Amino acid sequence: MCPLGRFSLFALSYLLLVVTSAWAELPNPVLKSVFPPGGQSGSTIELTVSGTGLDEVSRLICSRSDIASEKIEKNRFRVNIPQNIPAGSYDLRVLCRNGLSSPRTFFVGNRSDVLESEPNETFQSAQTTSLDVSINGRIQKKGDIDLFQFFANQGQSVIIECRAERLDSSLRAILELYDSSGRRLAVNRGFFGIDPLINFKVPADGNYFVKVFDLIYSGSSDHFYRLDIDTGPRMLFTVPAAIQRSTTSLVSIYGWNLGNLKQESNQEIASSNSPEIERRLLELGDVEQKQQQQEKRKDSLSDNEFERLDVTITHPAENYANPFPIRRRSNQADMDGFAFHFANCHAPISIGLTDVPVIRENETHQTPGTAQEIPCPSEISGQLIAGDERDWYAIQARRGEVLWIEAFGQRINSPVDLDVIVMDALAKKTLKQFSDEVKNSEGKKFPSSHLDPAGKWIVPEDGRYLIMIQNIRGGLDDDPRRVYRFSLRRQDPDFHLAVVSHQAEPASLNVRRGGRAVLDVTALRKRGMTDSIRVSANNLPQGIRCPDVWLGPGEDRALLTVTADENALSYWGNLSLTGFSMQSGTKKVRGGTVVRTDLPNGSSRLTTEIPLAVTGEAPFRITADGHEKRKHDLFGEMNIRHAPGSVLDVAVFLDRRNLSDREPVRLKGVGMPDMIQNQTATIPAGKNKGYLSFYLPPYLPVGQYTITVQAQAEVAQKSDTKQKQSLVVFSNPVTFEVKPAAFVVAVDSDAPRKIRRGETIQVKYSAKRVNGFINKIHTELEAADKLDGLRVRGVTFVGQSDQGTLQIIANDDAPLGKQPFIRLSAVGVVEDQPVYHGSCFLDLEITE
Repeated sequence: MCPLGRFSLFALSYLLLVVTSAWAELPNPVLKSVFPPGGQSGSTIELTVSGTGLDEVSRLICSRSDIASEKIEKNRFRVNIPQNIPAGSYDLRVLCRNGLSSPRTFFVGNRSDVLESEPNETFQSAQTTSLDVSINGRIQKKGDIDLFQFFANQGQSVIIECRAERLDSSLRAILELYDSSGRRLAVNRGFFGIDPLINFKVPADGNYFVKVFDLIYSGSSDHFYRLDIDTGPRMLFTVPAAIQRSTTSLVSIYGWNLGNLKQESNQEIASSNSPEIERRLLELGDVEQKQQQQEKRKDSLSDNEFERLDVTITHPAENYANPFPIRRRSNQADMDGFAFHFANCHAPISIGLTDVPVIRENETHQTPGTAQEIPCPSEISGQLIAGDERDWYAIQARRGEVLWIEAFGQRINSPVDLDVIVMDALAKKTLKQFSDEVKNSEGKKFPSSHLDPAGKWIVPEDGRYLIMIQNIRGGLDDDPRRVYRFSLRRQDPDFHLAVVSHQAEPASLNVRRGGRAVLDVTALRKRGMTDSIRVSANNLPQGIRCPDVWLGPGEDRALLTVTADENALSYWGNLSLTGFSMQSGTKKVRGGTVVRTDLPNGSSRLTTEIPLAVTGEAPFRITADGHEKRKHDLFGEMNIRHAPGSVLDVAVFLDRRNLSDREPVRLKGVGMPDMIQNQTATIPAGKNKGYLSFYLPPYLPVGQYTITVQAQAEVAQKSDTKQKQSLVVFSNPVTFEVKPAAFVVAVDSDAPRKIRRGETIQVKYSAKRVNGFINKIHTELEAADKLDGLRVRGVTFVGQSDQGTLQIIANDDAPLGKQPFIRLSAVGVVEDQPVYHGSCFLDLEITE
């Protein structure tokens, strides 16, 4: 057996597998199905993988390094799951000729595992199973229905849960429960998101049937699921939902069948220190008594009573390294937490982490007059059990204070849509209302938007203020699952980073030798964080380079470029990334993946690692340089100082390799800061150098920025040179610093836009001084490369003059058409030395 390892960073030679055309596009390996999608700890199973682009699969790789496998057939593996593997979700990938595949979730359980057996579409053919099992099944075709039969005794609490979405499955599962006469007893269409669960209190001894099917009766090999029919302990949620770092906290765990829970002895999962556990299991009678004491508050969900277990917990150490065994959506990337286990519980539960004290809500704060006084900073943990419940809090604040308010509901898997309102002390005037977070920098590919409110409020006057929290989704029934976190903090900047493949479909980071691959970096900024963020790679293996990139002030996106040298060994491993800002320090970068592309709002999640493979060879290559010296008629060679109101020229060098000299190459910027307009250009056939030029607007904040150049060309295939395919490659990152401007150049709005060959035109312009600059400004007409067919006499401003006219002459043989990237280029002089630069594009077309 070979370890399914953690992509440890060492070169792995699988050269014999990498037999690719030097200029054929490598298919993107997409892992669509792993079946069975889970297994029991302490067992050995046989597993089949399927997907697209999975040519010559050689290895199965898991984020949990002590799971091992051996290949037994083409796409089939024997997998050994050690007894000590904690229950939870882990990532599986395959290594194939085309590199590493996208991941699929694999669930390790601690119940007996069973495979679905067909036919089982009717009550007569229902598959018989015992209790306390996990059934691995598939809805194989349209209209398929799976039925299972089990025997249970009166009074048992049987939990029937279907995992599908949480396994990256295409199944939109529906659960139905029937008695032996065929009468439907229960149905559920979604409990954990869209994954259904039924808590069944057995009314009488007998046989019962569970039906699994798709909401729209679709089906395929990708519609897999894992069905639990279980009487064991099941944790659902905690109060509080988060604890403070470096503290020991009393946490109430809510769930079912909690009476026989025992502490998880595996320290790496439970906590870094053995938690002292106080068991207080509340029986139904205790719950009823608690309801009377707490003004209609109750620990019940319709007829499904929750049990409660109080546990004292110390969170894991900050260097806790094992994979987080709980699936997390992309919009949870800005949250910290850890997984808490009990040895005989079916799965871990997530508990959040915060830097500020955590306060539990009072039981009587549902009116303005009973508002709970809270300090700042703090985090409140509460429940909106009743559908129309409102929780009130009171704060003392001083005029001009900037307070940041954030609530967590959807992101902690609570069935709420929260609304937060700040009011005056008498609750008569609304001062600020916070609703859904709609910002979504990566769009459908890696959505970060959610239903949780967040934002800042500037205190208008010294005094007392009220904050009201409500669930606008409401509901007729009481539901203790309506848990929330409410954070009240001052301006304390923070950020989180996540990366996902630049491709629009599920993908890993596969880099060709002599080529580059890119990841999209997303920054989730919090509490006024506007600083530049530097992203760096750590402990790279030989032959792989990953230059630092910068997300400029306030920017949420950038591209990270990974380069493999020409002689890099075939390799698979992990990319370790960190982000740093002066405001918030260093943060680890989280990995992400697209799960599905066929949903209107996207489907993406976090991954436990950022995998990387080197395979194949790049068909051609570009190198970008944003710091070329410029030649000036008066000042000679100059280093360009970039400032708001100037032009960034990026020289692009083309190594054609197997690309024909007859092929033009199209260029454009990618990973562009929001305030910089993108541009396109073409390196003509027969040429190996071109330019992309970008205008840095006057309102661009100073700071560090990074952009990347994308090149696209039509490449002949080796097998048939008449057949061509479009290939895309990326440049190295271009990082530049924007410094304060000394002046801003602008062309007059009435300036001519056309010039005929042999004609002379006058172009009025201004160069307004800023930031106290008073010296000379000399202005010329320039282009990114060379000015072709146009002549101009430069103008120098002295004293306080800031307006002038350039006289432009078109030669008789000047090239016709739009002139790309020509600009009015100004140089600010200090003691006769060129120090400051400012430019603006001139939209000019040469005609006959």
